[in-house]
Amino acid sequence: MIKTRTWRRLAGLALLLLGRLAPAAESVPLYVYYADPTFAAGTPDSLTDKMAVWLTQRSNGRYHFIATQLPRRRLELMMEQPAWPGVVAWANPRWFTASAARQSWSRYYMVDANLVASLRSAPLDYVDDSSLYGHSIGTVQGYTYKNLEPLLRDGKLARDDADSEARNLLKLQQRRVSVAFLQASSLPRFHRQFANLDHWLYLSPKPRTVFERAFFTAPNQPELLDFLNRQVDALIADKPWQEAFGTCKLVLPRQSGATDAQRKLCR
Repeated sequence: MIKTRTWRRLAGLALLLLGRLAPAAESVPLYVYYADPTFAAGTPDSLTDKMAVWLTQRSNGRYHFIATQLPRRRLELMMEQPAWPGVVAWANPRWFTASAARQSWSRYYMVDANLVASLRSAPLDYVDDSSLYGHSIGTVQGYTYKNLEPLLRDGKLARDDADSEARNLLKLQQRRVSVAFLQASSLPRFHRQFANLDHWLYLSPKPRTVFERAFFTAPNQPELLDFLNRQVDALIADKPWQEAFGTCKLVLPRQSGATDAQRKLCR
């Protein structure tokens, strides 16, 4: 009996010692600069919050990812530092200044699109930007829409900004604009937010643009980047995640001209 108690005591001390010696998980900010509830940290059903939990679990105690909201301007300033901590989610290098070339980018894990929305009572089938001539476009304040600036200056179309995609969708429903740009990733949330959405919303078979999303880090974090790249295949193959993204079924069935690489993200 004494020996048994002694061994139990020793085993308990060994476990306690191992627990103290085991390295604590490294805290990693998972930055998101989108204010849209689909991605914004701390909002109901936030994909960034879910991604932080998923990555933490996948790291087996190596990392603790923390969903962190960061305004775009502060993110740009942070990127000017050579060794900023953490990782940015949902990004594409085309959306950043020359500083993007100095960052370390993961492989793409999500395909998304800018959809052209109108009313079923006045549907618009998008072919190219000339399809938008004469229309008032519901756009998001602060967003840049490539190739539209010359058309706006020439008065061929009008831009009507709102503070969110949801506000633009409401303006479209109220006929205050005739067209709105919506991200495919926002549609699952809008189906929950707007009653009978499919009864009055028309989506052009061809999106305006199709694009990919990736992670990026500062170049001094190769181990973190390697970990993120190893998760990309899991994200692409994970059907519950693809359902959470909600984009593949909205992008690829449409006449989007998606590349083979983009189609692989929805395999």
